[in-house]
Amino acid sequence: MPSGHAVPFSFYDAYMKHNGLYDKAREMLTDKAFQKNRDTQIAQLKAFRKTIKAANMPDWMMERLAKLQSAFPEGLGIRCRSSTNNEDLPGFSGAGLYDSFTHKPSEGHLAKSIKQVFASLWNFRAFEEREFYRIDHFTTAMGVLVHPNFSDEAANGVAVTDDILYQTKGNYYLNTQVGENLVTNPEANSIPEELLLNWWKPDEHKVMRHSSLARGNALLMSDKHLTQMNECLGKIHARFAKLYGKPLNDKKFAMEIEYKITKDGNLSIKQARPWVY
Repeated sequence: MPSGHAVPFSFYDAYMKHNGLYDKAREMLTDKAFQKNRDTQIAQLKAFRKTIKAANMPDWMMERLAKLQSAFPEGLGIRCRSSTNNEDLPGFSGAGLYDSFTHKPSEGHLAKSIKQVFASLWNFRAFEEREFYRIDHFTTAMGVLVHPNFSDEAANGVAVTDDILYQTKGNYYLNTQVGENLVTNPEANSIPEELLLNWWKPDEHKVMRHSSLARGNALLMSDKHLTQMNECLGKIHARFAKLYGKPLNDKKFAMEIEYKITKDGNLSIKQARPWVY
């Protein structure tokens, strides 16, 4: 697993308060034209995101982010991944509503990309979903997962510590695709590889579907990757089951994991979160 850091929700909250942005948001949301017209909502939210990105960051926050940035090797791109406190909830996944950014070495202080992630909390699609599900915009907060950027991946994928699709017993579900092609919202001609990996026997797996982008019927996950994945998924499931107070055999608890196969052929776990049944 790569080293990573988290920018907590409290940073977003402090940034918004420091610049009076909550007051600006309330003024926008109570505007009658905004409430009645979708095009007005789109335009005003776009302008508000621009305001968020242009606002000043408190000195103490700039110093903390500079220290975080210095933990990464010079010349390395830094991935800033959005993560809010209203995702993966029962009946509301929140997937795809917010934006993540890669901070390039030439862009200077990491604050630039953190502000961009903060601003994405006010994407129109995110606002619209929260309105529909009656989620309070002002109790929603943005956190940022910061880790080395993965470039030129051999493959990327999502795994779940239960077979959530075919409903078999005792199998992990793995969904993998070539390079950076999406597995969660694939393009029309992109079909990912599907594997069922035995919980107890890492050398036993069943191919449910081959990737449409792979050469022939070549598997994207090698035997080495599958053995490593089996070990990682077991540890992640056990660790989070303990944190959430769930028994290991709870049929309604599983973890969803995002992973990459790097250009050097190494398996890298990027993120883990509870699966929403």
